[in-house]
Amino acid sequence: MRVLELGSYLAPAYAGMLLAEQGHAVDKWTIVDPIHDLIDGAAMWEWVNTGKTLHERHARHVADVPAGTVDVVIDNVRAVTWSRWGVDPAAEAARLGVTWVSLRADDDERSFDAVAQARAWGDKGSLPFYIGDTAAGLWLAFKALAAPPGHHVIRQAAVLAKLVEGELQAPTRVWDEPGTWSWSTPRQPALVRFRGDTITEPPRDDQWRREHLAHVDGRYQV
Repeated sequence: MRVLELGSYLAPAYAGMLLAEQGHAVDKWTIVDPIHDLIDGAAMWEWVNTGKTLHERHARHVADVPAGTVDVVIDNVRAVTWSRWGVDPAAEAARLGVTWVSLRADDDERSFDAVAQARAWGDKGSLPFYIGDTAAGLWLAFKALAAPPGHHVIRQAAVLAKLVEGELQAPTRVWDEPGTWSWSTPRQPALVRFRGDTITEPPRDDQWRREHLAHVDGRYQV
């Protein structure tokens, strides 16, 4: 398939890399990407773009893509940003006749790895590596391959929550003694600094996840 990768950072890039590894032709449009600002960013950039064709082009120009030239589009652009650019992914997916999958935060705002972990796992703790990006990228690639034509939105916290054994059906893990968790105190929220902004996400308990994360009968929906 001909895959068009839009967006920035790790999740869509990881999805595009997985699709390229499976033999699909992946074109990545990129202008400026915050990966370059990370520790070992240059090496990460080279790794996560393995097998792709890179183009210096802005994502908003997807509206100029002729129908019949691409089969799949993946992105992690916020809904408000697409709106500001005057691009409607659902309308573009219909015009192009493609499967278009967008990765977004649960509230359509910025989606960060640590914030997604706080929302998905809450009192179950957080991990100091990019599991939110790689898990989200894996599901993004899977959805791109499995979903029918049209626009589909998957949520990073719900995607990450799929990794929790038992999902919502097991509000506590039976093999842990009560009071053994130390990550869930209000003094230790998820904290992310990005482009001059500080994002704080307090730990989320099971009741919050049941109310805010997409699920049906206790199973997270991706």
